[in-house]
Amino acid sequence: MKPSFLAVLILLIGLAICASPVAVLPAQAAQVSFTSSPAIQAADQHSATITWSTNTSSNSRVMYGTDPNNLTQVAEGTPGTKHSVKIDNLQPGTTYYFQAEAGEAESCGVRSFSTPAAGQPPITTPRVAPVVQKCTPSAEQQKLKITNGPMLEYVESASAVIAWSTNAKGSTRVMYSTDPNNLTQLAEAPWGAGGLTHRVKLQNLQPNTTYYFKVETGQAQGLQGAEVESPKVYSFKTPPVGAPPLRNQAAH
Repeated sequence: MKPSFLAVLILLIGLAICASPVAVLPAQAAQVSFTSSPAIQAADQHSATITWSTNTSSNSRVMYGTDPNNLTQVAEGTPGTKHSVKIDNLQPGTTYYFQAEAGEAESCGVRSFSTPAAGQPPITTPRVAPVVQKCTPSAEQQKLKITNGPMLEYVESASAVIAWSTNAKGSTRVMYSTDPNNLTQLAEAPWGAGGLTHRVKLQNLQPNTTYYFKVETGQAQGLQGAEVESPKVYSFKTPPVGAPPLRNQAAH
């Protein structure tokens, strides 16, 4: 029996559909957001290295200058999620202002660092890049809050554990030093490691010494990279060697 015309037509249509290429829509790229704020990794009289991290791979760029309102110079680094940009040809003893960029995202606010003066030692330990011009928070960013703490969970002669909580996951950073007006040392924990509870251990402290600190949670999940810091500078004093540690005390 010969196949009917309708059956042949259906067969040909089926073969045509199978042979035609299928359009595959490209996966939508994840929106880039900062998962840690920019820090000064190292600096000498003529160069500085700025580091930060993002949630997805993107390019690395720093806009900088000696005028916080005129960041006209640019330095770039290798793309990735761990960003490191080295700025060269700087002048000794000079304050520079910068903003980090990754893809279409940029760090919140203009930050600053100073190169060591001639004859001064280089900066070899990471330190906070202080914000000199804060960004204007959006309605979403204003929702990020510190809900408890900071608390001094444990303080002994050479170390301290500081904890606080927020209403959203984010970075966990403590800026500290023995000078309340110059919090240049940085201690941090992995982004989102403790959920809504943030906990940082400060190490290599001196016994019987007063330290000052502020806590910061930034690049909050679901809140457009919002940042929040403690409203004031807190302090604690390490016990002398051999003295019992302090436990679970509110920071003042």
